[in-house]
Amino acid sequence: MPRVLPVFIPSRTTMKLPSNYFRFSASTTQKLSTLAIVGLWAWFLGKFFLRDDRPGLLVVLGVCFLGGTLLSVLLFVSSYSFVANAPDDQIDERELALRNRAYFKTVQYVVACLVVGLLGTEFAEHRGILLGPNAFQNFLLCLMITTLIVPTWLLSRWDSEVEDDAPRFRVRSEKI
Repeated sequence: MPRVLPVFIPSRTTMKLPSNYFRFSASTTQKLSTLAIVGLWAWFLGKFFLRDDRPGLLVVLGVCFLGGTLLSVLLFVSSYSFVANAPDDQIDERELALRNRAYFKTVQYVVACLVVGLLGTEFAEHRGILLGPNAFQNFLLCLMITTLIVPTWLLSRWDSEVEDDAPRFRVRSEKI
């Protein structure tokens, strides 16, 4: 008669993390990443609506930028960021494959943002709106900061999907 053995499915990194890294859960990392990305892009897009008669908007945009940047710094020193930036010899094959997949998706994100930015610039010029160099600098700053946290966001998203969908123990039968 076959014997039933539980097999643990790990969803966390198996490597030893330095003690100064934050060990946020997958859902917390995902929420912080989403807030940071939305805050930074809200700052960038909101600057197009700044006028002298809206001083409150300047404060809101400052809070968006400061909050997005501080959350990004927290995410830079999280366990998912460690996996996203670890050398190949410090992570196992599964984590390496996930990291490479996250890098590929991040490159797709950057290319899509650059295409949208260039199309937006062309569209604005055809409508007679001239964008100064500050708009381009703000775009690149926002893109740079969000690019650094997108792999962390993707790894936490994929890890939370594994936690939600997969049971903690899988039962398999094995003959004695």
